[in-house]
Amino acid sequence: MLKAVAVVGFRKSGKTMVVEGLVHELAGRGYRVGTIKHIPEKKFSIDVPGKDTWRHAQAGARVVVSMSPREVAVITKRSAKLIDVMRTLQWLDFIIIEGFRKVKGITRIATSRTAKEAAKLVDKFTIACVGYGRWGVPVLSLGQTKELAEIVEKKAMPILPGLNCRRCEYNSCEEFALAVLTEKAKLEDCQPIYDPVRLRVDGKVIPLNPFVQDLIAGAVKGMLSPMKGTRGREIELRVRKHA
Repeated sequence: MLKAVAVVGFRKSGKTMVVEGLVHELAGRGYRVGTIKHIPEKKFSIDVPGKDTWRHAQAGARVVVSMSPREVAVITKRSAKLIDVMRTLQWLDFIIIEGFRKVKGITRIATSRTAKEAAKLVDKFTIACVGYGRWGVPVLSLGQTKELAEIVEKKAMPILPGLNCRRCEYNSCEEFALAVLTEKAKLEDCQPIYDPVRLRVDGKVIPLNPFVQDLIAGAVKGMLSPMKGTRGREIELRVRKHA
């Protein structure tokens, strides 16, 4: 199950060093780790003007894929929400996000050079501070990578469905996540995470009751049973409202 943590801070506060250390340490422990880097400049493009991939996009391609013997790069010409990008990375164990300090509801590590910076960065989802911190949150130095990785292993949260369905008996997913962080609830109490069937319409997850899930799962598995490679435990249906 993919877990996420954001490393947030102001310029030159050590964010990239923290991300590098976490990736190295978690990957060394056998986890599949990915990163997302926030680039706030509105006109920034990772593509290089004049190159073939740039020319493809200029001609009107919405997605440009470049493939070499050692890597595959996908450039999508559109804006996107962080949560939607994260959902495409479910095959990873951890995603380390650099930046996005204004994003709420994701477990975070605050890197700060002063107590004033820490006061602006630390929120209810902060699991550790590097440099300066606030009361009640573990404070570490840049060199304490192993200790920081252990906190991430224990505290980083998976992507919750965002349904606010109250099946966990909390009023919202955010309230439930805070209860898990403070050990007042268990992650297993979020039933939609473990639902065998998920319905996503135009990117939005639609809650299904257990009876409907069983009905859909039985029908889909029956249709797919003659096909090889279709014995997965989870089914996700995606529907577009407008063809």
